Amino acid sequence: MNYCILRTEKLTTFGSIAGSAKHNLREIPVPNADATRTHLNWTSGASSAAAVCAAIKARLPEKRRKDAVLAIEYLITASPEWFAKTSGKAQRDYFNGAIAWLRARHGADNIVCLNLQRDERSPHLVAYAVPRTKDGRLSAKDFLGGRKVLSEMQTNFWEQVGRPAGLDRGLEGSTAKHTTAKQYSAALAKNPTLKAPAPPAPTLADRATGRARQMQAAHQVEADAHAHLVEQASAEALLGKKAREQQSRAVAQLRDQVAELQGAKAEAARLAKENRQLVLELSRQRKYFNEQLAAVKALLEKATAKIKSLLAEVGFWKREEAAARADADDLRRMLNPDPDRAAPAAKV
Repeated sequence: MNYCILRTEKLTTFGSIAGSAKHNLREIPVPNADATRTHLNWTSGASSAAAVCAAIKARLPEKRRKDAVLAIEYLITASPEWFAKTSGKAQRDYFNGAIAWLRARHGADNIVCLNLQRDERSPHLVAYAVPRTKDGRLSAKDFLGGRKVLSEMQTNFWEQVGRPAGLDRGLEGSTAKHTTAKQYSAALAKNPTLKAPAPPAPTLADRATGRARQMQAAHQVEADAHAHLVEQASAEALLGKKAREQQSRAVAQLRDQVAELQGAKAEAARLAKENRQLVLELSRQRKYFNEQLAAVKALLEKATAKIKSLLAEVGFWKREEAAARADADDLRRMLNPDPDRAAPAAKV
């Protein structure tokens, strides 16, 4: 028998949302994913962990409980044997039917991200839905509240999506317990080599009645869900490790900045001291310059006075020379009154 598989997980913090989205959108390494097939993955809506968080935050009411479920993560897949024998078109029809079922259940606006992964063992669809009711309340209980609601959801999904694809519904009333990703994170922290659930041990009666095959199929479903949750737990652990590394780097950077600031303060104090010394030196130099300038001015005034005195003396002697010339000219005219007649030659 080939089963349709529908799993849900409540996400109550943006940290858990970011961890899940980083894993599903391949923003962190995924050990079980084939990197050569990642290009076959498909995403609609928010295409990064940051965008998923932002889209969910935009759909949340302003007032909500502190422990409110912020988003529901849906995992939709089928038995691996079904994918092995089913055409690509039939697989696309199955996932398209699942998308239509999700949008009808939550409203298209509340489905912030759809991510189809084909790089793992079995293709699976992951969706992030904000659990807002038609009247605007944030209530995951309306969608996932209680065993009855979950059972009805599984039945409705099988009737609307699984059965048209030729898939069987999982066993109703199964006592299998599904461990949450948070529980797996705690378990993996203590035991990184956590093993998958042990296979069933059918009795002769189970084999005779055909129940053994159902038990095996149910175990396969649980094994697939286990693998997915372990991958999520690993992603969360890796995200936590990266967060611690980032925090350590931030602390180191802060220490460097503090040391740099202290060094800058010390340098500023040294420069302030040098500036004070320069101001004092400049004051002394200014005083010395003013003293020298005053001395030069005094010398200049003395030199100017001396030059003026010399000039005055030069002027006096020029006037005396001019007077002497005038007296000589007068004597010459007296001795020779007729300038046109030449004076007789002197007899020796």
